[in-house]
Amino acid sequence: MFARAFRTGLSSVRANLVPMIVLLCLAAALAICYFSVPATATLLNPLARWQEENGWVAAFSTCGVFCGLLPGVFILFVRRLRVSCPGRTILVQVLWSGICGIVSQIVFSLNAEVFGTGTDPVTLGLKTLVFQFAWVPLFYGPVGALVYFWMGCDFSLVRFRRECTWRSWMAVLLPNLITNWALWIPCSFVVHLFPTDLQIQLTGFANAFYSLLLIWIGRQSGVQRSRHSVGVTPVSRLK
Repeated sequence: MFARAFRTGLSSVRANLVPMIVLLCLAAALAICYFSVPATATLLNPLARWQEENGWVAAFSTCGVFCGLLPGVFILFVRRLRVSCPGRTILVQVLWSGICGIVSQIVFSLNAEVFGTGTDPVTLGLKTLVFQFAWVPLFYGPVGALVYFWMGCDFSLVRFRRECTWRSWMAVLLPNLITNWALWIPCSFVVHLFPTDLQIQLTGFANAFYSLLLIWIGRQSGVQRSRHSVGVTPVSRLK
């Protein structure tokens, strides 16, 4: 089970390696331009002010649109990502992504209070460690795995209760964590270079691409479940 889940995560990373590298390069280029080209800061600073003035509403809106609505457009028009319930998939994506945006902004703010707003390697590294190895595996990863597992069951609660076992849940969680860390460990270093109120906005833009990876993993896990039937302890029984 672990080997299969690991292979799914690696195959997702390999299949999207070039776009991921492009995304990281664009993020690095944006950071360089922000601190060296005044026009770039002038362009992005209104986003930071919008975030500062609107708080959780801005975080929810940005992540909901770029991580939920925008991937929904690809779901509708890209055959490879097409799902059986596109309307519900888009709605759940928007709600889940918006909630994650709110919590992520809280984590960004707490990181700034605890570690400061410096851009030295140690500060960036500590913030990245907290974000990727506390927030991601303790909330975003496990809860997100349940959300995408449910989506992979075509939103059927009956199928979800029947098929959501420890192994099948891990088969979604582990690939999600692998793809998350492959993209976001280096990306977090870049994101934390920016002012705190701008971090969630840039994260929302980049996460639009990552959301497509999660949808792809959810569909792959559904295919694997149809080929491999296993019976183990349901998630609902776990303590």
